[in-house]
Amino acid sequence: MSEPEDREDRALRERLAALRDDVPGPDFQALLHRRLVEAGPPIPASGWDAVRDFWRRRAPVLWPAVGVAAGVATFLVLGAVRGTPGTEAPAMAGLERPGTQVPVSKVAVIKLDFTADVAVEQADFQVSLPEGLSFWADGEELPLRSYQWTQPLSAGSNVIPIAVRGQRPGRYLVTALARAGDQRIEHDVVLEVTGG
Repeated sequence: MSEPEDREDRALRERLAALRDDVPGPDFQALLHRRLVEAGPPIPASGWDAVRDFWRRRAPVLWPAVGVAAGVATFLVLGAVRGTPGTEAPAMAGLERPGTQVPVSKVAVIKLDFTADVAVEQADFQVSLPEGLSFWADGEELPLRSYQWTQPLSAGSNVIPIAVRGQRPGRYLVTALARAGDQRIEHDVVLEVTGG
């Protein structure tokens, strides 16, 4: 080693030696105890310190639990706002927005549009009406609640008109079903019958 390095090394050792604490004497424990008793109990931590300490110690369990609780609360709040899921009949859910409005004294023509990618030689159709609506043909009410027929479908749009008349005011769900081979297509149309 060179002389400047030796001097620096010696100076560093001297400074480190000055930092050493003296070894406590035999009466250190008794002296510390006496000073702690004189000082009295520590000032209690603030409420926020207790909360922070609580979260810090239990974080591995509490954070997932808080996440689950927030998810359940969100589900319950949204369920209360939108109505309980699964308890509402599917037909009633669709009755909120009518597709067509017609007075009791008029005949409504509902146009069902079945779209096919390719031409189909034979498709089975069924249209069902609820109580309060009736099929209408040639100026007369038909006594049927459901009507079935078979016809081909061309590629593209296939509009099928259905004439119905309401017997009393209200909202009604008209259900139309088409089957072609293993494919099933269902249309629901809400018809609102108004007074007058």
